[in-house]
Amino acid sequence: MTAPLDLDLLESQVRAALDADDIAALRDLVARIYPPDLADIIERLDDEDQQRVFSLLERQQAADVLDEASIDTARELISQMPVEQAADILEELDSDDAAAILAEDVPERQHELLAAMAPEEAADVRELLRYPPQSAGRLLNDQFVALRESDTVADAMVRLRSIVHDAAVIVYLYVLDVRDRLIGTVSLRRLLVERPDRPVIELMRPSPIAVHPETDQEEVARMVARYDLAALPVVDDAGRMLGVVTVDDVMDVLVEEGAEDVLKFGAVAQGQADETYFTTPIAASVRRRIVWLLFLFVAGSITASVLRLFEAELEQVVALSFFIPLLIGTGGNTGAQTVSTLIRAMALNEVRLRDVWRVLARELLVGVILGFLLAIIAFGRAFLEVPMASLAITVALSVMAICIWANIIGAMVPMAARRFGIDPALISAPLITTLVDASGLAIYLLIAKVLLGL
Repeated sequence: MTAPLDLDLLESQVRAALDADDIAALRDLVARIYPPDLADIIERLDDEDQQRVFSLLERQQAADVLDEASIDTARELISQMPVEQAADILEELDSDDAAAILAEDVPERQHELLAAMAPEEAADVRELLRYPPQSAGRLLNDQFVALRESDTVADAMVRLRSIVHDAAVIVYLYVLDVRDRLIGTVSLRRLLVERPDRPVIELMRPSPIAVHPETDQEEVARMVARYDLAALPVVDDAGRMLGVVTVDDVMDVLVEEGAEDVLKFGAVAQGQADETYFTTPIAASVRRRIVWLLFLFVAGSITASVLRLFEAELEQVVALSFFIPLLIGTGGNTGAQTVSTLIRAMALNEVRLRDVWRVLARELLVGVILGFLLAIIAFGRAFLEVPMASLAITVALSVMAICIWANIIGAMVPMAARRFGIDPALISAPLITTLVDASGLAIYLLIAKVLLGL
């Protein structure tokens, strides 16, 4: 069993060779590093050293590293190379990966690179660039095993041997009619155990699941995960087979979507897909954060307004202020939990818009139970700190009311966002927390005003 590689050690060795200008040692070292690891190391180097390392790679290894690197880094590496050399490396990539690198290149540079590529590969890339960004068409791989209705298992195996080095994923073979329309799929496993003279039409699964090239990549990822597919066929409006989206590309989409949602939950505007932490310019990082921070700052000022509104009551019973951090913290945490749970359920299609009343009823019940349990603890804590029964009851009832309110807000806001066509992940936990803080404080002081006769 091979021990896992120590990336920090490999990076230090690469840097040492660069500092010593030992090209022979550097060439030998990078030749032994797996492309995903080498891509990680290159991304941590400065621009000049990135080019020095990348220029030492053989064409196939260079293509493998580009495939594993972030799009931002891949574009930068390609942009610094002579056009002919860059085109040779792009030809080694799958057409969808080459299209991803060239997608946002300046038109003049894109035209030069495509013109320098082999005509067939360039045509494939141009075809993919016609499709909208973040669509299935951008992930399309046209290398697949196509069969005809009249083929036998023996014919399928001959066809398989002729294309095995070029096809993206040899798990399914696709049966097409005379007009190249997809009519069924056959698994490779099934072919291997059947007699050679058996017609594939008897073995195929008819009416296979397929998508159109304009289908959103996130929907493609959901379908692959839902139906446990290794590849998903892509067809045009007439049902003609265009290619497949493979599971490795779907995994990349899922990682990108997950990273995007995490950023949204942290109230950070989305950057480029596949952009890394170190490749993001400082100015861009500040720009993406400042808008939400300003909005949350303004929203947070509502809390100060509530305190001013109840200033007289707080002066009469100073002990009320002791429990403000506890109450608004509880409300914010409860709301954040609810919105996180619900957005996950919506992303997985476990919850739909028609479920709004079921969701509200469920979260209301959850809020009542959580609030009751926390209220018991809050009563004991408040009475021990300030032995005043009316104050302890106020704190306990406030905790329960705030938990119920936070659960309702945490459920309503994402559902409302989906109703108006807004990504629910944009209704981030910090925003929910800010809203619940202000309203929870108002609930607490209103209850205090009633129970304490202020």
